[in-house]
Amino acid sequence: MRCAVYDALAPSGIKLTTLAAPTGSSAKTFYRRGAILCDVVAAGVNPVDAKYLVGDKVPESWMGWAARRVDGSTPCFDFSGVVVDAPAGSGYEAGDEVYGFAADPASVLRGPMKGSLAERVRAPVDQICRKPKSLSHVEAAALPLVGTTALQAFQQHGLAAGHRVLVVGASGGVGHAAVQVAKARGARVVGVCSSRNVDFVAGLGADVVLDYAAGDVFDAIKQEAPFDIIFDCVSSADARDSGAGYHAKLEGAVAAGGSYVVFGGATKDWLKAGLKRVARVNLFGSMELFWIKMPFAASALEALAAFADEGELKVEVQAVLPFTDAGCREAFDTLRGRRTVGKLVVDVAGTHGAT
Repeated sequence: MRCAVYDALAPSGIKLTTLAAPTGSSAKTFYRRGAILCDVVAAGVNPVDAKYLVGDKVPESWMGWAARRVDGSTPCFDFSGVVVDAPAGSGYEAGDEVYGFAADPASVLRGPMKGSLAERVRAPVDQICRKPKSLSHVEAAALPLVGTTALQAFQQHGLAAGHRVLVVGASGGVGHAAVQVAKARGARVVGVCSSRNVDFVAGLGADVVLDYAAGDVFDAIKQEAPFDIIFDCVSSADARDSGAGYHAKLEGAVAAGGSYVVFGGATKDWLKAGLKRVARVNLFGSMELFWIKMPFAASALEALAAFADEGELKVEVQAVLPFTDAGCREAFDTLRGRRTVGKLVVDVAGTHGAT
C-alpha cells in the first residue's frame, strides 16, 4: 500500500512510500484493544501533524529533534473509510462506513506510529464509529480531532445550556467546531476571528462575532463578559502567539467558577496536563491546557455524528489535496502558515469529485 511517512530529509519533512498492507483481523488486539481493518477514503490533517506530533509540546529550538524522532512514522490521526475486516463481536462488518482515529498518540513512544495517511489502516474499535450519514468521507475525515477536542473539553469544564462561551480563534479547526458544539449544547457564543472570517463564523451560529482587528477587541469582549468558559484556540508556546497576551487581558472576563482553556502551551503545561490525566492531580491555576483523549473516544464521535445528522454541526474543509508527495507537502506547508479556515483533507482514495 501507499502511505506517507515523516522524513526529516524530505521537502517539508514528509514523503510517500510503499509498505506491506495490513491484512486480516487475526491479530485480536491493537495497542491492547480490538482493531478494525479499514480502507481509508480520506484523511484529515491537523497542525499537530505538521509539527511532527511532539513538536507542539517541546521548545521551538527542539523542532529538528522532533522531526528526527518521528522519522518513519505515518502521520495523521483522522480518517474516514470502509471496513475491510473486523473481529467477531466488534459490532462492525466488511462494508461499513466508519470514521475516527487510526492511531493512539502514545504509540509514537513505542515505535513508528501507524497513522491515517495511508491506503489501509488498523483502527482501534474504541476510537471509531459509523460515519455520519449527512457527511461525505472528506467531511467526516475533517471532524474527529477538532470535534472530539471541543466536545471533551466542554464536558470536562461542565458546559451547560445557558452558559456564555467565548471562542478566540473561532474560524480555525478547533474553533469552528467549538462554536457549533457549544451552540448545540444551548450556550450563548461569542466568537473572535479576523475580518475576512466574520461572516463565516456568524454562519456557524455564533451569537456575536468580533473582529480582532477592528478597534479594541478586548474592550468589545469585556462588554460581553463574564464568560463561563473561554476557549482560547490561539495562545501557544509559539513565538508568534506569545505576544498576544490573551490570557492576561481576558482573565478578568471569566465568571466566578468559570474556566479559561487553551490548546497549546509550553512543555511544563503539557506535563501538567499529562499529570492531570494520569494521576488526576490538577496543578493548573486560572488557565488550563486541555489534552484530548483518543482512546475510548467512540462515544464522543457518536455524539458528533448525531450533531451532524441533526443539522447542528457542519465541517468547513478549506482544501482537498491529492494523495501525492506534492499534496502532502502542501498540506503541511499550509498548516504551518497558520491561516487555515476550518480543515485540510487528503483524498487518499482519489474519489473526491468523482461521479
